[in-house]
Amino acid sequence: MRIAIVVLILAAFGGSFLYWLVGQYPGFVLISVGATAIQFTLWTGVVAVLVLWILVRLLFSLLRALVLPGLHFSSNWKAKKQQKNSRLTYRGLLDLAEGRWASACKQLSKSAADSELTLINYLGAASAAAELGNEQEANRLLSLAEKADPRNEMAVSLTRVRLLVGKGDYAEALPILQGLHGRHPKHPYILSLLQKSYRHLQQWDQLEKLLADLRANKVLDGEGLRQLEISIRAEQLQDLAENLDPDVAKNKQDLVDLWGRTAKNVRTAPQVIANHAALLGQMGEAGLAEKELRKAIKTSWDKGLLQAYGQLGGNLAAQQLKTAEAWLKEQPNNPDLLLALSHLCQRSELWGKARDYLEAALKLDQRAEIYAELAEVVGRLGEHDRSLQLYRQGLLAVTRGKDQAIAVV
Repeated sequence: MRIAIVVLILAAFGGSFLYWLVGQYPGFVLISVGATAIQFTLWTGVVAVLVLWILVRLLFSLLRALVLPGLHFSSNWKAKKQQKNSRLTYRGLLDLAEGRWASACKQLSKSAADSELTLINYLGAASAAAELGNEQEANRLLSLAEKADPRNEMAVSLTRVRLLVGKGDYAEALPILQGLHGRHPKHPYILSLLQKSYRHLQQWDQLEKLLADLRANKVLDGEGLRQLEISIRAEQLQDLAENLDPDVAKNKQDLVDLWGRTAKNVRTAPQVIANHAALLGQMGEAGLAEKELRKAIKTSWDKGLLQAYGQLGGNLAAQQLKTAEAWLKEQPNNPDLLLALSHLCQRSELWGKARDYLEAALKLDQRAEIYAELAEVVGRLGEHDRSLQLYRQGLLAVTRGKDQAIAVV
């Protein structure tokens, strides 16, 4: 009641003040447009402006009442759709990690177009499709990934390469890797895949050129790098031995060049020494080869070194046999040394002695290789039935393992 009285009093005072204000400042407003002129009092104009302002406010309120619910609905719909896509992406990535390839491919590809992680979705779906053996679908998804985010071409290319390498298609992966390496020469993963591809494709010269980048970017540790260098040089020596030129001088110069760029810690590797010595023997340098092998064997009873010593060409068989028989005093139970001695005896046509060494080796190691060697030697001695028996035993050693090989009588 009191509030109503106060309001009435304030209204009376306000009305009186307004009446006085209108009387004190009558004024007028003139609006002229072309030949038309409109004149009204100042206070009529003020009232008109207030009324217009109120109408505009009412119109905006009406529009908001009509439009905002639709906008709110659209926003909610988009949010729900995004949440659904996020759930599909999450489940798809989880299935991918757990090896559920079909489910992963379906969920990741389904949610890719509207996902915030479109590129990731397509790459994951492509990987799952590849695991299912669906190469066509994997390529399609990778193409969509390229279109979805052209800026991340490297991620798509690396995924494509990884899938190719995973199925052993190194020849197709190599050009892509070489292109990536040209644009990103310091990328460790690209370097790792590139060296792996070169190794499988046996491109040893290209792999040798890559060593500097592998070393500079620490793709392999020190020992891993050394082992890679050893493999490269050993294979290059083997390739040179298998593809000798009719020009002997050229062959020797190629070997000098190859050996000249071989690091000292690589030259001492048994595999490299064995291949180098074998190549020297092929080039008529059996004396140098025998000396190199003999020196290396004194520090390592390596199987490859002993094999190379036994199979070395030239006319040093008698001298080598004497040397190897001296080693037998130190290594009486070394089957690889016994096998080398047998080879030396065969070169000297000492078939009975060769048989003795092979039989001793076979008692220590029932390898198919030794069975085959012994079968050939006893065949030369006229023991054809036993030769056939040994061939059969060697075959059993290969197909069933040495535990099932029949013991030599």
